[in-house]
Amino acid sequence: MTQTLYTESELKSVVATLAAAIATDSSGRKLLLLGLLKGCQPFLADLCRELSRYQLSLAVEYLQVSSYVGTASSGQVTINHGLPDSLWRGCDVIVVDDIFDTGLTLKSVVAHLREKGAEKVKTCVLLRKEGSSRVVMEPDYCGAVIPDAFIVGYGLDYNEQYRELPYIKILAEDEQN
Repeated sequence: MTQTLYTESELKSVVATLAAAIATDSSGRKLLLLGLLKGCQPFLADLCRELSRYQLSLAVEYLQVSSYVGTASSGQVTINHGLPDSLWRGCDVIVVDDIFDTGLTLKSVVAHLREKGAEKVKTCVLLRKEGSSRVVMEPDYCGAVIPDAFIVGYGLDYNEQYRELPYIKILAEDEQN
């Protein structure tokens, strides 16, 4: 039986809360939301819409990052960086990801951006898996903490399936084929 963790309306509420926190912390500088593809797309789109209510100076870009094979982290983070380093000058960069699981992806991306000259980098995740982090790091903004289970929906996938779901559910074993 499939267990829904967050309904569409619950997700909207979580995103609105995150947007309010980011707007409160905004220093009046331009924000660059840097989404980690592909899973962040629905979350980032909804976050941008919510942030528009606060009339912030906002830009959006994406990084292609990968670390999963099937339902497990490979332990290796690949960053396909094709953005000019000048992009984040004068901006507060907020790296936006769908889920904080092992922490390896966010830690690698933040280190990469700092190497490339980004001055102020924060992180924002929709979800954080309970007890699964392999690194000493906490996201600056976190929507919700979930149990250590493999989830799909709202951009999160299993072998490119289930991203389109407007809710988040635990993937049942019989759906992993």
